[in-house]
Amino acid sequence: MKLVQNAIPLLFQSQHFAAKVLSTIQCVPQYQERIVPKEIVLNSERGEKSNVAAHLCLLHVLFDSFTLGRFTSFTEDGCPDGYMQIQEASRPQVGGSWCGTSWGPSIYYSETKSITLIIRLLHLSKEQNNYNFDFRMAYKVLRREYATVRYGGSPPLERPFFKLRPVPYLVNISRGEDMNTPKTTKTTEYYLGDLISGTYCSRIFSDCDRKNCRLQSPNFPGVYPRNLTCYYAVRQHEVPQGKHALIVVKQPNGQLVSIRSQKALYAAQQERGNNGRELKFWQQCDEVQDYVTVYDGYTTRDPVILRFCGGGVSVPEAISSGPELLVEFTTSPFGTFLQPATSQSLHGFQLEIEVRFVDQQSPTYAKNKRACEFWIRGTGRGTLEHPQHSLPPNTTCLYHMQGIDTSGPSGRNIIYRRPSFSAPRFKVWFSVLKFYVTNALNPNLPEDEYCGSHLNIWDGPMRISPGCSDIFCDKERSVQMSRATSPQSVIVGRPPTNATLVARFCRERAPRTCEHALLRRSRACTKTESFLSKGDSLTLELKLTQGTALKPVYFKALYEFVDLHQDGEPWGRGSCSRKFASRSFPEAPPDPPITFSSPRDVFLYGRGGNRNISCTYRFEANPGEVIRLRVWGVRSGGRLCRSVHSAHSPWYRCAGEVTAAVRIFDKPWRDAGLRIPRDCLCSDVGDYEFTSIATVAELKFDVVNMSATDDFRSFGFEASVEFVRLDLGCETTHRVYGASGELRLSSSSPMSEAERCERRPWVIDPSPGRYLYLQIRGSIIREPELDNFTLLNNITVAPDMRHLCRTPNRIAVYTGGLTPTFICPEPQEEQMEDMVEVFSEGWSKEVDPLTRHVFASPSASDQFSLDWTRALSAELIAVEPGSYYVSWLELSRRHASSHGGVFALSGECEYRCPSLDACISGALWCDGVAHCPRGEDERLAHCSALLRVPAHYAAALLALTVLAAAAVITAARSCRRRRSALQQRLKSLSSDTAIFDEKEVIC
Repeated sequence: MKLVQNAIPLLFQSQHFAAKVLSTIQCVPQYQERIVPKEIVLNSERGEKSNVAAHLCLLHVLFDSFTLGRFTSFTEDGCPDGYMQIQEASRPQVGGSWCGTSWGPSIYYSETKSITLIIRLLHLSKEQNNYNFDFRMAYKVLRREYATVRYGGSPPLERPFFKLRPVPYLVNISRGEDMNTPKTTKTTEYYLGDLISGTYCSRIFSDCDRKNCRLQSPNFPGVYPRNLTCYYAVRQHEVPQGKHALIVVKQPNGQLVSIRSQKALYAAQQERGNNGRELKFWQQCDEVQDYVTVYDGYTTRDPVILRFCGGGVSVPEAISSGPELLVEFTTSPFGTFLQPATSQSLHGFQLEIEVRFVDQQSPTYAKNKRACEFWIRGTGRGTLEHPQHSLPPNTTCLYHMQGIDTSGPSGRNIIYRRPSFSAPRFKVWFSVLKFYVTNALNPNLPEDEYCGSHLNIWDGPMRISPGCSDIFCDKERSVQMSRATSPQSVIVGRPPTNATLVARFCRERAPRTCEHALLRRSRACTKTESFLSKGDSLTLELKLTQGTALKPVYFKALYEFVDLHQDGEPWGRGSCSRKFASRSFPEAPPDPPITFSSPRDVFLYGRGGNRNISCTYRFEANPGEVIRLRVWGVRSGGRLCRSVHSAHSPWYRCAGEVTAAVRIFDKPWRDAGLRIPRDCLCSDVGDYEFTSIATVAELKFDVVNMSATDDFRSFGFEASVEFVRLDLGCETTHRVYGASGELRLSSSSPMSEAERCERRPWVIDPSPGRYLYLQIRGSIIREPELDNFTLLNNITVAPDMRHLCRTPNRIAVYTGGLTPTFICPEPQEEQMEDMVEVFSEGWSKEVDPLTRHVFASPSASDQFSLDWTRALSAELIAVEPGSYYVSWLELSRRHASSHGGVFALSGECEYRCPSLDACISGALWCDGVAHCPRGEDERLAHCSALLRVPAHYAAALLALTVLAAAAVITAARSCRRRRSALQQRLKSLSSDTAIFDEKEVIC
């Protein structure tokens, strides 16, 4: 490109004539080598000047001195003495005029390669010491690649040559580059939109997410024309699937905005503390009527979200609610070059365009521009934030939150409120994390009144639901809007009588917040830090007195629809214990399976404040039916526990950290408190199925030590129950009583139909107040630890334990705990000294803590049975034929005597087994069968007839015996003395004395 007449000064001075001067400046393509001389014709009618320079260039016109009549107004008859107009080639004439006096240089950058200046002087000053026409102009041709402020990009490294007055080297100051250091890296040029045909400056922008879009005033960065209205239409055509586009207009660099905003003279401007750097908004821009208006839409009928003028400070973000946005730039008909001095000779504005995408089905934008209203329905939870777009002043946004099950094909039948509902299924749990209103961007803006922009929380619905499935539900709303004469005539909704205001948040007050939830790994919000609705609806009302582009309102909240529904019927005293009973009849077809799941009430879990949960599901079938359970989707919160096959039974067991599990129990006897544990599931095993052996079964769901983040998403299960007709006829068998006895457990192979009942567990019920003691010949065999299992093809394989027992048969003893005791049995005929002793639950004071929680802990949620069952059950798990015996003995605790004796004299325990330190029934004492482990009940010392005489009778008899013996001894001694005396007398007699026979003597 070749520059011709780089800088040519033009000087027009006159005090004595009125004239019309027309000057034309052009630039031409580079391939024309000849120099076309300028032609200047000045006369009373017309003066013309032409200049031919280079292609792809713009004209830099400097008004060094300018005086043209008087300037009186921006809007009406502002140039009575004369004016200057500038016309761009191929652009329509706008008719704006400049006049008055300029005390500093003003720069004009052309939009095209040719401009025409029209100067008209209507009246000359009559005073000799004053003149009203003084015109001094310089111009040069500037290549496009050096106009980086307007077009962006990086300029060439060589510097252009300026002949008259060097202009400061302009770089893209919108990107914060150093003005003294040239940039070597290539930057993207600006996309300035497509000019609308027939307009001076209106442009269309499309898909600015992939372009570096800039909205600029005409002739930026120079003086913008007068009497002008420009429309910048921005539209996003390509939007990703499931997203919604928002258009953002902003300018963080305030030096790129300078729009005339006031009539003050130059000296007065310098006296201001902020040196004229301020933005004005709304009615403050009516003084000059040069302003930028941003519409939330594609037409001027859409809501206005921002209007500003001035400059020197950053322009706040103005965000549309949809993929379309319109910016309007309006200037007054008359103007003057008198402008406050700035750090750069810059006029007009340059705005940045940004495209943001939000989820299409989210309450982050208002789908209806005239009504900010959202409908949030469902069963889950989420985060609620302020609208991500700008809202006009005096706007009210309503967030209708309603808990409703949307899993069905249609939810219309349960949308409307019915007074007959005794209790709602859902409640809304709402926690405000933050709410604040930022300070005004301009200190001249009026402050809000007390709680001007605020957030209201209403317990209940604000209006009747429209009954649509869309999150916005604006179909009925749009009909109402179309019938309204003005946006203000639409009634958004008034709170009905059943809606109660529970809280109000504003800048000055925040009644109840949960700020710690913003931190990572924070505990859950408590009820004192949040709100819980009484029904299934809660309404959030956001009222704004000023637009959010100037006074942004930020809030963030958590909402959750708490599902209180539980399948089945209430049962027991637990908050989540349920019962499922068969309702079928013998002649009717069987009922279909019933699907149920673990409770979804968050307040039963750790996030709702509970560390433990225990739920019991009881299933009761009719006679002639059995229960079939299917369980899937077991969730244990990622704890180290796996469901593996038991090494001694066909059931699943839990191996590892058994603190969260689903357990299946059989109840072969409906009225017995003993449960027979079957399967334990702490991980998903796929298609699990269980069929009971009786008409009653139970499923228990237990979790202990939950954290503040655990809920039904971490722990739970899905299941179904079906009542299947199958008459086993074993309901009343295999139940024994008595102070002592012996059971025979046998099996044959193959098992016959008659033997099916024989395989059922035996239950032994003790007498009231007594415990049971079992003796089984054999040894206890334990389950392997989880570390001993191996993983083969993603299947957990148990270790080989055949070497620990000579038979694959097992005897399972159930004491009422969570797991049975497995015994490797030995036949009765073999002389083995190994004997397994089992006591009833509760005989020992040491109880498994987990079992205590699951079954009888007062702090547990499930408290339907606090009494420990003392019954015992034994079951033969037979793999091969065998016969084994189980003996039992009733025990009672030995009570110490209050008089210091042991017990024999107290009468509380007459028959004691010292080896068990317990009392047994008197009917078992000395009955010929040894019941105590060491046979104390059959010892001779206890079973002799004499020794069995009562003690006081034995003492009396002993006393009588002693007295009788003493009497006999005394009598014998007396007789002996008499006899000795008689013999002495006979010796002293003569021979003729008579001798008596000794038998005749009576002593």
